[in-house]
Amino acid sequence: MDHILIVGINKVSIKYVCEAIRGAGFEPILSVDPSGFHGAAKNVFEGVTCIPAFTDRVALSAYLNAHPALVGVIRSITTFFDELFPVVSAIAEEFGFKAPPEVFARLSSKGFVGRLIPEHVPAETCVSLSAGDVVIPWLTPGQQNDVVLKPSVGSGAVATTLLSIAPDADPGAVIRAAILNSGIDDPQDTAWIVQAHCAGDLVSLEGFAQEGRVVFLGLSRRDRVGFTEVANQFPADARMALPVRAKIEKAVRDLIARSGFDNGFFHCEFIANDATAYLIDANMGRLGGASIVEQIALAYDLAPATVLQHVALLPLGLLEAALQYQPVESCRQTLSYWYCLDHEAVVHDWEIPPMASIHTPIANVGSVIQPIGTSDYAWVGMLTGYADVVAREIGQVRVLTDRGPRSPVFK
Repeated sequence: MDHILIVGINKVSIKYVCEAIRGAGFEPILSVDPSGFHGAAKNVFEGVTCIPAFTDRVALSAYLNAHPALVGVIRSITTFFDELFPVVSAIAEEFGFKAPPEVFARLSSKGFVGRLIPEHVPAETCVSLSAGDVVIPWLTPGQQNDVVLKPSVGSGAVATTLLSIAPDADPGAVIRAAILNSGIDDPQDTAWIVQAHCAGDLVSLEGFAQEGRVVFLGLSRRDRVGFTEVANQFPADARMALPVRAKIEKAVRDLIARSGFDNGFFHCEFIANDATAYLIDANMGRLGGASIVEQIALAYDLAPATVLQHVALLPLGLLEAALQYQPVESCRQTLSYWYCLDHEAVVHDWEIPPMASIHTPIANVGSVIQPIGTSDYAWVGMLTGYADVVAREIGQVRVLTDRGPRSPVFK
């Protein structure tokens, strides 16, 4: 049987990935650390080949070279994290595996996307400390400039910072200091995006391109506290003004046309207001993370594994038949709370009574979890289902911490 190596998958999708892959006649190999999963979630690993979790090409290459028998059964490699497409492409070329199209790797760079569709993104500049002085030509002299600083390749708002540059400050010095204090490895050698800060709602357009046809599944509307996304409504098309929705769809179509992207999903994030919208993160080649697979499945009355099979196999050319989706207007409203804590704490366990909604533990038991607002790594768990049910059942969830039982925080 042909095996598919999956490098990078979140704790929601992993619940369904084995059913998705095996349902199409393939066998998954998961690059994941099972110790980070809680309770019954570990059952997914029974009878599945797992290798260590890799995010680095050199380390994964060394592991595969040391395990030739494993390499012998792998036919394809893929990921559910767009920032890992460059790793997947390089490994596929080295070992002769089938992989998603190479353009997926190029589109993982925010700088590359911005150069393709400059009219659809906020004013931005790509900088690297190793390249010399930091110059941002579009800043307005003599007034405060608010900018967002983030790695060119990355997700989950890791190392993302909102900077307010005072009128009398040296912008280059402010940005340089923020980069050096970002907390990531080798910040001076990393490509960074400095982007004009835009006020508005965070929305994303979910969909896919298949054989030259673009399908929009619907808009997600997310609530944030600081840099943590805490709730997601899907589909939220009816809450968006038609001209703004058209602007969002045009941005995605332009990006697809200019890049040559095809046969893959997308989760394109925008900041939208009453008049317009700006693309801030393209996320091409993958479905939205967190609970999106469950919300799309619930909204369209499909099994999550069915949706995930479409996501995984489409870029590999392994789909036997196209999956048909009903009109988004017929979908039922879904809601997911990506809840956190309001203080730093060690998570020990959860108390979840029987309920209709789907609960997924996210925090690693025994690890220190940062408070809400820092990044998406502040997530403790997710509660997903139909909107009215989730809103009622979230109050039943309890998180057991070193500071005692706590209720979910999501606003």
